[in-house]
Amino acid sequence: MTGNIVVVVITAAVLAWIWWKADRPTAIILTAAYLVRLLVFYADIYQLVANPFSGEDTENFHAAAIAFLSENGPIKTNYTYVLAAIYRVFGSYGRFAAQFLNVLMSFGTVLLSCWALRMMEIPRKWRMIAVSVVAFMPATVCLSGILLREAWIQLFLMLSVCCFVRWHGRGGVWNEMACLLATFAAMLMHAGCVGALVAYIIGFVVCRTWKSDGVRTYMATLGVAVGFMLVMILVPELLLTKFTAAASAGDVVDVVPVVAGSTYLLWMQKLGVGVRLLLSPVRMFYLLFSPLPTDWRGLSDVVVFCVDSLVYLVLAVMMFWPPLLGKERQLRRFISYAVLLMTFVFALGTSNAGTAVRHRAKFLPAIALVAACSRKEELCNP
Repeated sequence: MTGNIVVVVITAAVLAWIWWKADRPTAIILTAAYLVRLLVFYADIYQLVANPFSGEDTENFHAAAIAFLSENGPIKTNYTYVLAAIYRVFGSYGRFAAQFLNVLMSFGTVLLSCWALRMMEIPRKWRMIAVSVVAFMPATVCLSGILLREAWIQLFLMLSVCCFVRWHGRGGVWNEMACLLATFAAMLMHAGCVGALVAYIIGFVVCRTWKSDGVRTYMATLGVAVGFMLVMILVPELLLTKFTAAASAGDVVDVVPVVAGSTYLLWMQKLGVGVRLLLSPVRMFYLLFSPLPTDWRGLSDVVVFCVDSLVYLVLAVMMFWPPLLGKERQLRRFISYAVLLMTFVFALGTSNAGTAVRHRAKFLPAIALVAACSRKEELCNP
């Protein structure tokens, strides 16, 4: 009962803030986005409707956190640390609080998308479409109120994009540091976000550097790059647990286990690591658009394709058309690089459609942002 009262109070505050700050069309979208996430949260908490993403993974995280608190089991991931801390603070309401936190983080991603679109001065029509995609994409909504780390990763990745956009337009070493710290926060939950970090570091070096912060930007970027390398060398399990686990198992490429019934590209398993890396564009294609009409396994795959994969296909076409050429498209280009590098890393370790749908939801807001930017004749200052 206490938990529900807290939710009601926070919900009232959130909705009041939305209708005070936003214009009416935006407020309607944001209100609906928040309420649908809250509905998913309660449906999972009280087991009213089966959530397609809630199952073995969520229960494993819950069990690992409980075992860690009782000192009966080893820690598995950084997310288990977070859950254990929440469980210790909130006691019997621990799981309730953790899942509601995911609702708030998922909704925070929608708010950050609005902020980024406004900073990039996207026309109102495309801004509303992009926010609606982020707000109501079925996979993102389903992942918003359950005991998984996707909401955390999505929030901090979008925060990093917002900080990069702000830095590109206004300069400022603090914007740069905030961008990189947000990326580190996302990496704590999944090492695949390292792709965004690489793109940002390159972007800070080549994008308007001398016009904005000059030597300070170079020194800050160099310091972060060196610090990151030291962390990888000295404490690899902190940020790169997926990769270190794969290396210890003798397979650096296929990090995510194959799940029967939803697998794809199994013929690649027989090839050498080098060949699979050369064929990585194929894996990237499957990560973004699977399940495809060529590998449907039933009616559920048809539905997923129509409401998820097809949307990514349209967004991908919009991302790269018109082409990413010319200085006026510099910002859009580097956000696209971040998305592509993350897609590359996640694709190497994904061999089933269900995991692909979950992973690509992490960078949906960035994809929607770039797609909306492509509808504008000119972006922010080159």
